[in-house]
Amino acid sequence: MAEFRVASELLASGVVLVLVGLLLSRAPGGLLGKGDAVFITVATWLSVPLFSAALMSEILDIPYVDALLETVAGWTTTGLSILTGSESSSGGYVPSVDEIPESVKLWRSMLQWVGGVGIVVFTVAFLARPGISAAALYIAEGRFERLEASLKASAIRMTLVYTVYTLLGALIIYLSGMSLSDAIQHSMTAISTAGFSTHADSVGFYKGDYAVYASTLLVSFLGALSFVDLDNIMRLRLGRVLRSVEFRVIAGLTALSAAAAAAVWYIDPVMRSSYTLADTIYNSVSGYITVGFSTASLEGASDSYKLLIAALGLIGGSAFSTAGGIKVLRLAIALKTLDVETTRILKPSSYVPKNLIGGRRLTEDMVKRSLAVIIAFATVEILLGLTAVALYSDRYPTVDIIFDVTSALANIGLSTGVTSPEAPTGLKVILIAGMLLGRLEILPYIVAAKYLVESIRART
Repeated sequence: MAEFRVASELLASGVVLVLVGLLLSRAPGGLLGKGDAVFITVATWLSVPLFSAALMSEILDIPYVDALLETVAGWTTTGLSILTGSESSSGGYVPSVDEIPESVKLWRSMLQWVGGVGIVVFTVAFLARPGISAAALYIAEGRFERLEASLKASAIRMTLVYTVYTLLGALIIYLSGMSLSDAIQHSMTAISTAGFSTHADSVGFYKGDYAVYASTLLVSFLGALSFVDLDNIMRLRLGRVLRSVEFRVIAGLTALSAAAAAAVWYIDPVMRSSYTLADTIYNSVSGYITVGFSTASLEGASDSYKLLIAALGLIGGSAFSTAGGIKVLRLAIALKTLDVETTRILKPSSYVPKNLIGGRRLTEDMVKRSLAVIIAFATVEILLGLTAVALYSDRYPTVDIIFDVTSALANIGLSTGVTSPEAPTGLKVILIAGMLLGRLEILPYIVAAKYLVESIRART
């Protein structure tokens, strides 16, 4: 009966949101400017979790700030779950994932699945109408590549590709040994590189089942790839995929994350005594592709292992994917720019460098945007990290605080135990801010703030 009531509440809230969206889509309007689009995108990403948190708080009877952290972790595909089964610092008991209704588990998975493709892109695909600039909204959410000639067609194609891989992933995971319900939900949160699980122990619930380990990482790896590469795989354009710089780098870094984890396990007695080699490799690869599934808790892991995962996750996956982090393409552009500029010093003034990545010439705008995102990430990482350490280092180890802040900002989803109901409210707010900033890669928030200030000035 309780399950039916919860499912009914979730369904009713979804219907209300859809109806409101349809009504708003019929309101008169014109073409959106870049500032309008960025402001709408940021406002959407801030407001939707607020509504979802109110619903979760009411259904599970947990403090609002805890519900907000959980729903923000869902929408931003971070996967830092606060549902650990303990008392909240705000008062009241927060249940574990194993204790919540099945309908809430499915809802959490759906939050991450929609958040992965992008709330705004999903809206562009199905609700955008003539007179609304789909391009402005599409770009404002960080989607710059096209799969089709028009932006709306690209958004629809993205959603189709996403759905096909979700279904394929569910089949692969199911055949590996998961129950059908678990397989569907783990596929939804794997392809979105999000990491919510139907069990408190995450994939560790299937302890020692290496087929499940492999299948969940495979689907998560696909989620870290560019939608362009995924589309090319669907169209059997495998040559294009193999020539893709991002595909090769992500595959290489995935292998590197496994090898580095194995090396740490072999060298570090703390890791050898507390973790199996399989668990060590799984969590490291999961951290790099920012999915956040785990087969063992990181609370007893060594500092060197935690820092390895944090560094890999901060790199992240493809720029046109569901993955978090700075993105490999941006780092490749930054490194290529460094190489070009240092080489230029040693060459005559007539030297014209081949500023190419994967046969594609880098424009000044591409370089500037990539460097801006990298600088923004570094700045926010330092500010949030220092603030959290300054306020809470008497309660948690410094490395653990830095890890969880990085996990939030890069949308990794793994935790050292800092993210929990017992955490101080201020620390929860820092983690929430990190997840929201990281999901849109920071710059849109700065643009939206400037747009708001300029709009206010124009009216006064």
